[in-house]
Amino acid sequence: MISVLKNPFYAGAYVYGKSEKRTEIVDGRVRKSYGHYRPASEWAVVLKDHHESYIGWSEYERNQELLAANAYGKAGGVKSGRGGRALLPGLISCGRCGRRLVVMYAGRGQGYPVYRCERGNLMMAQAQCMSFNGFRTDAAVAREALEAVAPMAIEAALEAERMQLESEAKRRQMIEMDLQQARSEASLAERRYAACDPENRLIAAQLERSWEATLRRVETCEARLSEVQRVEPVDAVPDFTGLAQDFEATWNAAGVTCAVVSNCCARSSRTSWRMSMTMRAT
Repeated sequence: MISVLKNPFYAGAYVYGKSEKRTEIVDGRVRKSYGHYRPASEWAVVLKDHHESYIGWSEYERNQELLAANAYGKAGGVKSGRGGRALLPGLISCGRCGRRLVVMYAGRGQGYPVYRCERGNLMMAQAQCMSFNGFRTDAAVAREALEAVAPMAIEAALEAERMQLESEAKRRQMIEMDLQQARSEASLAERRYAACDPENRLIAAQLERSWEATLRRVETCEARLSEVQRVEPVDAVPDFTGLAQDFEATWNAAGVTCAVVSNCCARSSRTSWRMSMTMRAT
């Protein structure tokens, strides 16, 4: 099983701190998320030879490199070859177990695509969740893709883009106002500290701590503003009026392979459309 190869327990090691909690500011509010896996070099505790192992540590590390190199559906690294006529390999998931569906080809010659959920069957000997012909599914997705670039859909996407830019401008303005207020408070705290009698150490120490707190707030506001300003300015929006006709002609062209159109599904830009489909069993 893959879990045996990935778990350092079977290599005789005790490991702690493989995941971490992250905190970020989203729309002016603190948001925490959990379960972010760290690379092995950043694990908090790694005790090798902690107990009797099934495989050596060097073999475990070599297995991780091979698994990472052969991973499919992740950015970077060497990938296994993929082909076939299916439109959605690796893009749809099972509505029962949540695993990605695999593609099989049945029939003679090139055959026809069949989407199947059999990860549970292969890994844990569970019953197969579903299996269905892929021609009708691919055709339905193709229709949705063409409708997504229709003139009205393009206008809606551009309007959403404009609203997003307005929201980002308002957020930048709020951060600039916070920074201005923080600098004003820091300047006031500095003047109070400078006017304090140095012989009164208790009050001077308290004013110094207050000044340092305002300076830290200024640094925080400046970091937030720098993060917002790193976003590149949007150029003039191009004319998409002829996109629908051109895209439909390209999609239905005889020389266009399924690899090209599936790449369009997986890597669409924010001005066009994003596809996220989950096939649910009935």
